Amino acid sequence: MKNLIIAILLISFTFSFAQDDKKFSFGFTAGFNYNSNGEYVTNGGFTNITRQFNSDKKTGYHGGLYFQFNGERMYLRPEILYTKTKSAYNAADFDQTKLEVPVLFGVNLFKPVSIFLGPSFQYILQNEFEGFDVNNIDIQHDLSVNGQVGLAVQIHRQIRIDIRYEKGLSDNILTLRDDPNGIINSLNTKPEQIILSVSLTL
Repeated sequence: MKNLIIAILLISFTFSFAQDDKKFSFGFTAGFNYNSNGEYVTNGGFTNITRQFNSDKKTGYHGGLYFQFNGERMYLRPEILYTKTKSAYNAADFDQTKLEVPVLFGVNLFKPVSIFLGPSFQYILQNEFEGFDVNNIDIQHDLSVNGQVGLAVQIHRQIRIDIRYEKGLSDNILTLRDDPNGIINSLNTKPEQIILSVSLTL
């Protein structure tokens, strides 16, 4: 997966630099994530009753750098982001911290509006579930890929606001061991979120 990420970035950069009318910009980007994850399933234990809970949406945040290569009507925008998403299950909070690399392909519709889409490659740094020790939490995959689509408005030469929808492309199961009883619960960390970002060009 790491080699795939590197290959996509190198190909994208090469394509961008090959354009005669390219322009390059970079800067900071930050904002908020309104996120929910998949279903949480609790093992019955002594009661032998299995329960399932859907995620309640909560607000997280993100911040990092972006690089943009502009053609006449299209652009390529890789980003490097530190992200913390939050959601809740039956009043218990689940937080996930990750490093993200979205690679977005955009089209300028008309000034100042553009649309974009692309994959977001994600490396999970930490999982926290209220009531569970971090040593009793295991994730199926540290690396995952989500899809993003969105709309951006360039409100100033140096300021851009965008809103995007992100959806996980595959399930990624978190296993939670409830010691000392040895009860094993599971949570599908596949995200679905609305992301609001503000970018500042340097």
